[in-house]
Amino acid sequence: MKKIELTDDEIKVIKQHLNGEIEVWSATEEQQRLLTKVIEDAEALQEEIDPDFEEQFALPDCDIVHWYYNKYNEQQVAAE
Repeated sequence: MKKIELTDDEIKVIKQHLNGEIEVWSATEEQQRLLTKVIEDAEALQEEIDPDFEEQFALPDCDIVHWYYNKYNEQQVAAE
């Protein structure tokens, strides 16, 4: 699996999303751009890991942004 790299701005938008402060359709243009990039990167990673993985995100309470951020945090901990 490739290394996940997030900018400070991407992390900020992820946290805002996870806290329910923003959604793609209710964010500023900059937040939308950042969140869309994160979602696209997450989808690419999940496709790399398991092409059937996206079925999990069709279920309620599943969030690809949350999954991606968890993967990022796992890599951060592993690198320490």
